Amino acid sequence: MVTVISRFRVRNGQEDKVQQAFLNRPHLVEKAPGFCGLNVLTDAVDSSIFLLLTQWTDEESFRTWHRSESHHASHVLIPKGLKLDASYTSLTIGNGIQDHGGIQSLNDVIESHAGTLSNWLMDSEAIFAMLLAPDGSIRECNKAAQRIFPPCPAADSSSRIWDYLVSSDTEHLQQRLSNSKNMQENSFLLNLTSGHETPVTWEARLLLCGDFFLLLGIQEQRHDTRFQNEIVKLTNNLAMAMREATRNNRELQIANEKIAVLARVDELTGLPNRRMLDETLPRETARASRLHESLAVCFADLDHFKSINDRFGHKAGDQVLIHLGAVLKSQLRSYALAARFGGDEFVLLLPGTTQKEAIIFAERIRKKVAASIVPESPAKFTVSLGVACFQTGETGEKLIARADKALYRAKEKGGNRVEVA
Repeated sequence: MVTVISRFRVRNGQEDKVQQAFLNRPHLVEKAPGFCGLNVLTDAVDSSIFLLLTQWTDEESFRTWHRSESHHASHVLIPKGLKLDASYTSLTIGNGIQDHGGIQSLNDVIESHAGTLSNWLMDSEAIFAMLLAPDGSIRECNKAAQRIFPPCPAADSSSRIWDYLVSSDTEHLQQRLSNSKNMQENSFLLNLTSGHETPVTWEARLLLCGDFFLLLGIQEQRHDTRFQNEIVKLTNNLAMAMREATRNNRELQIANEKIAVLARVDELTGLPNRRMLDETLPRETARASRLHESLAVCFADLDHFKSINDRFGHKAGDQVLIHLGAVLKSQLRSYALAARFGGDEFVLLLPGTTQKEAIIFAERIRKKVAASIVPESPAKFTVSLGVACFQTGETGEKLIARADKALYRAKEKGGNRVEVA
């Protein structure tokens, strides 16, 4: 048994409608192969979070349903205009989480761990954080900011942020602090001079917090370091693309191999088709000529097949053809070939078979077909066969033509018989 868990968060207060929509889903999924049941659970703390649990006999059953049109149709049950937070969706099969990145959105994680993140930021030595008054005075700093902005030596005066900036950045930051209502929250650059021979560039962001401002920043990377990081990133992307291309090429190769097989197989009977016969016949005639071996062909055709279709319908006729194909295949040796030539005509290619052996083989086929019973076709049906053996220098087309003429004689003599070219 496999349990699939989908986790949703509703953002617009329509929890009751969503729950009812989920409970209506079994009407669409209950007929799916492998489906065992559905439950809807609501989070005990947050009613906007839903767990949709479906049970399946195996994972493949769920995958098949998930790809089906019925699954897409079930989305219609969701109330119009409803927005589900897709980033808050996780999929669990058995005990393994398939989508680790979708368990929760990053915002949800940050909200739930605000205290822990606050303590980490206060102790951080990589990201500076400081609380500023509107006049630029520094009210509080974390460890990184204390290192970058050391306090003023005078005990009776507080440090101001402009004491550490180049003049152009001072003017820029003053404008931001004085215009808090229209303050832009995008990042900007600050060039720090205090304690450095040359200014050090920091990427910063200013956030309004009540009557004060929170200034966050991280040191800007040197251009050569950025270039190296970009090279590493591009190399990793190229490696991933190459792996993906290799996988796609392999899938394409497998698909082409399947197509090649299907192009040579008769869809109804599962036997090789005319194309496969045309490819195999020249090889076998060349081999028989080179090794001076015998090669026989049997051309088989159902007697009065049209009357079966007229009396019992084409479905019954198809079942007769399928049955005849199965009979032919069951009597063949591993190196022989039975192909559907077209309509109700079949050709059997028998390498290493003499004329006498081919006649015995054809008679065995004729008797088995005459004794056959197909429920969809109450009427008895029979088959006529023409036998021809390969002659030195003969082409495959001529060999087939001689077998066809022998078959025609069998038909003229009433059918249900074997004739030899």
